[in-house]
Amino acid sequence: MKIFKIFLGLCLAGVIIMFSYIIFNINKALKFYPLIEQYSKEYNVDPLLITSVIKVESNFNPKAKSKKGAIGLMQIMPPTAKEIAEKYLNIDNYSEEKLYEPKLNIKIGVYYVKILSDMFNNNINLVLASYNAGLGNVQKWQQENPIIEYDSEEMPFKETQNYVSKIDKIYSILKYFNK
Repeated sequence: MKIFKIFLGLCLAGVIIMFSYIIFNINKALKFYPLIEQYSKEYNVDPLLITSVIKVESNFNPKAKSKKGAIGLMQIMPPTAKEIAEKYLNIDNYSEEKLYEPKLNIKIGVYYVKILSDMFNNNINLVLASYNAGLGNVQKWQQENPIIEYDSEEMPFKETQNYVSKIDKIYSILKYFNK
């Protein structure tokens, strides 16, 4: 009986920890959701996809910076952000430091996802692969094997396979609960 009580206590503790973790992550996501929704609507991109990208890219940390130099919530590379800000969004006072601002980071990131979606006819796997591995790499993969649909397992880079798979899982969960 004592072992059963210990087991039950451990299960309860696990459930409480898991519930707390989920609530904490939901609260972090909700903090940025109005911006995600605003720019997703403006650029016609699924806000649940953007939420999934942010979760995997930065875990909703606006101060995140990768080893490769990607910045902010959506982990945007500064040269990509600069091109989008100046060429497409006509942002006059753009600076790399401003990528840490959630509003600008999400705006540029969502617009970039829109560009990639248009290029790849809304093939989410290719959009996500491009976001992670770079547009040039994905275009090269397509030239080498134009008939492959590129599920995450078919992508040449293991990191990109894992990235696309993670986002696909989160995106599926969000879509399921958002019915």
